[in-house]
Amino acid sequence: MSIATVRAGGTDPREIEKLIKRGVKAFTRRNLHAKLVVADKSVISGSANVSQRSGNLLDEAAIWTNDPAVLRRARNFIDGLCTEPIRPEYLAKCKKLYQPPKFDGKLADGQKPERRVAHAKLWIVNLVESSIPDAELERYGRGETKAAKLIKDADRSATESFHWSHKPKMAEHLEVGDWFVQVIKCKDQSTLVHPPGQFLLLDDYARGAGKKRWVFHLETPKRGEVMDWSKFRKLAKSALGTNAPATHRTRPIRDVRAADSILSLWTPGGRISRK
Repeated sequence: MSIATVRAGGTDPREIEKLIKRGVKAFTRRNLHAKLVVADKSVISGSANVSQRSGNLLDEAAIWTNDPAVLRRARNFIDGLCTEPIRPEYLAKCKKLYQPPKFDGKLADGQKPERRVAHAKLWIVNLVESSIPDAELERYGRGETKAAKLIKDADRSATESFHWSHKPKMAEHLEVGDWFVQVIKCKDQSTLVHPPGQFLLLDDYARGAGKKRWVFHLETPKRGEVMDWSKFRKLAKSALGTNAPATHRTRPIRDVRAADSILSLWTPGGRISRK
């Protein structure tokens, strides 16, 4: 916490004071821009500041590692910086000089600041077994051809798709590489959960009478195993807790750890995990 960053609104000394009262050792350092966290046997290095702006508005990125060599160097780096502790008189001076940052509060045009919505890494989609009408097969096949060209691992993966008779809201939030777990109610009334697939392409085409069909193309493992709905629901409870799906419904999984837990129910090759 330097005088310059305090005057510019980059560091709020009142927040630093809260940390000090909790027993955190705080130091002053000029021209420091690094964001580095060393906790236990882990290192996190990235772009995010400890601020509401980073947490709620900006897109940040970081890497995590438990490599012993990186951990040792990170600790040495921090120890070399932490030489000037923030004393009470310096903290009082900073509190007097602090100027709130200009981006806080209302925007110039009177609009409220935009808040970032966490992107869903994984979608669980509720589907019913159905087939494409013969009259649409040619047009549908063009989308499959485009999707096949986007596959990253043709030896282990194939294209798979599901379709909607209207454009669902989730289509506005998808990015290439997002994961899907398909929950499909079959014609024999069984419900099967397919192994995770990654989003490749959203295709749409006219199907007559002013209607369109929306087709979601995925890259899925060739040797993937399906799971019975009751088993999936039971296993999902450990990942999602009270938010585990009690019924078949399409939903985003925005919590990264929960999404990873669901994906780990299958191996990278799409086989049901035996652990």
